[in-house]
Amino acid sequence: MAVRPPPHPTNRVAPLLSKPLACRAAAPAAAPSLSATAAAAAARAAPPVNRKKVVLVPIAMGTEEMEAVILAGVLRRAGADVTLASVEDGLEVEASCGARIVADKLIAACADQVFDLVALPITCHPSFIGDLPTFRAVETNVQVSGELTTSRGPGTSFQFALSFVEQLFGTCIAEDMDNTLMTQVDDNLERSIEVNEIEWSSDHIPRVLIPIANGSEEMEIIMLTNVLRRANVNVVLASVEKSTSIVGSQRMRIVADKRILDASATEYDLIILPGGPAGAARLHRSRVLKKLLREQKQTGRMYGGVCSSPVILQKQGLLQDKSVTAHPSIVDQLTCEVIDQSKVVIDGNLITGMGLGTVIDFSLAIIKKFFGHGRAKGVANGMVFQYPKS
Repeated sequence: MAVRPPPHPTNRVAPLLSKPLACRAAAPAAAPSLSATAAAAAARAAPPVNRKKVVLVPIAMGTEEMEAVILAGVLRRAGADVTLASVEDGLEVEASCGARIVADKLIAACADQVFDLVALPITCHPSFIGDLPTFRAVETNVQVSGELTTSRGPGTSFQFALSFVEQLFGTCIAEDMDNTLMTQVDDNLERSIEVNEIEWSSDHIPRVLIPIANGSEEMEIIMLTNVLRRANVNVVLASVEKSTSIVGSQRMRIVADKRILDASATEYDLIILPGGPAGAARLHRSRVLKKLLREQKQTGRMYGGVCSSPVILQKQGLLQDKSVTAHPSIVDQLTCEVIDQSKVVIDGNLITGMGLGTVIDFSLAIIKKFFGHGRAKGVANGMVFQYPKS
């Protein structure tokens, strides 16, 4: 354990990978020649050919929200122009675990557009592999077969999305994205480290509050909500904005269950702050949330944050004499003990996570604390996410 001491055609879709055509146009018989200077000037004046990749992610009532939001979020981070399109009568859809996502457009508005990629948030889950022809079914997390790419479940969504990044933008961009998202953090990292261990016991279904704001990292919001609800945790998304609707860091609109003032009437077993620097700053300005967090610590109930949000916990005096982990970009701002060799650190009633790519581990650590290893393992298996047997 390493510790840092305090201190244009219509109605058609372009193929995913289109090979450039090798063609040569015949020159006009009497075409006038250009001088070298004129040719160079013409070349400089010509606009560069650098068309943005255009991607469609259709969503519907019951869509797996983790798959949809991770696809859109990763591809937007890579530079793609991603459209979330609702196949329903309205833009807002309620996804499989209850998250409400607002699409950019109705699917009908996309009918005349050409897309480099259409990525459906549906998977070839192992539980359905028997329904596939055996000569085509393979047991890999992501399978690329010509213009078709398939994946196995919510737990493989990052691999699925990064496969598209590699196909659309190349290996270098995909590797950069992999590092940025922290989806392939060092294998030597511990999955979770716990110090000052206490029981997270409850005589009721655990209640978890996830405050959200404009600029919050929507992939983290959705992963936290989805994974915890799979374990039968009562999760409340609460907006600190004037509206229940927020726009995340990757321009996706999510509708919270309540506004923070309405949510404050209930006591929560755990309050978790998602990352996203702009969103974390807005969370910090919420007086209602400050009061809730202060009461959470005073009463010994659980609280925590992931990625960049531990900075907010520190500013509110909630990390004194605590050990944490956080995104590498903000650890120098922390004055408490930072454990940099674990994806998740639990210190008594505080839990912190390292970054975006470790949020599933973070969520499973919460489930394990509330319910035990068996339920955490069961949830992980259902998502096709690798998790230790014991």
